[in-house]
Amino acid sequence: MLSRISASASSRARYSPPDGTYTAAPAPLWRRGVASTIDWTVAGVAYLLFLIPAGVVEALGHTIGGTTETVLFILAQALALSVLVGYFTAMLASGHTMGMRALDIHVVAIGSGREPSRWRSLARSVLAVVFAVAAINAYAYLFSFSSDFTPFERLVAAVAVPVAAVALAGQLWMLVDRSGRTLWDRLTGLAVVEDMVPTSMPDRLWSPWGT
Repeated sequence: MLSRISASASSRARYSPPDGTYTAAPAPLWRRGVASTIDWTVAGVAYLLFLIPAGVVEALGHTIGGTTETVLFILAQALALSVLVGYFTAMLASGHTMGMRALDIHVVAIGSGREPSRWRSLARSVLAVVFAVAAINAYAYLFSFSSDFTPFERLVAAVAVPVAAVALAGQLWMLVDRSGRTLWDRLTGLAVVEDMVPTSMPDRLWSPWGT
C-alpha cells in the first residue's frame, strides 16, 4: 500500500508514494470517462484494421462450417482482441494511456507510486477488454429486435449480461470509495491520480514522468 494517505478538502484521500516525493488526488470520474473514450476510439480503429485479416480466417471457417467455423471465429476474434490488450498494456506500463495524457491523469502502482509493472498492466488490460466485449455483447442481445439467436449466441449472451453488470458496478464503486479507486483498480493494485504535487515544491504541480 502507499505509505501515506491523507484527507483532502473534498474528503477523498490523497496518495503519497513510499519515498514521499509527491502527493496526488484521485482522478475524478469525468476525467477517467473522457480519457477512456479517447483510448477506446484509438484502440477501436486499430481493432477494425486488424479485423481485415481476421475476417479472412472467419470467412474460411464459414466455408468449412460446423465446429471448425466456431473454432476459427473464436480464434480470429481472439487475435483481433490481442491488439487491444497489447495497446493498453504498453500504455499503462508507461504511466499514461493516450487518453490519460490528454486529460493529464496518471496511473500508478499502489506499492511503489510509480509506473505499473508489465504484469499489472497486462492484468488490468485483460480485465478492460473482457468487460468491453461483455458490454458490447450484452447490448447487442438486450436491445436486438431479433429473437433468432443461435445456441452459441445465447450462451455468449448468458455470460455477457452478468459480466457487463459486474463491470459497471466495479467502475462505479469509485464514487463511494474513500480513495477514489474502482474495484478493478484495487484488484490489480493500481490507482489513477491527478494533481501530482512534489513534496519539495508544494506550490507547483509536477509529474514524475516529466509531463
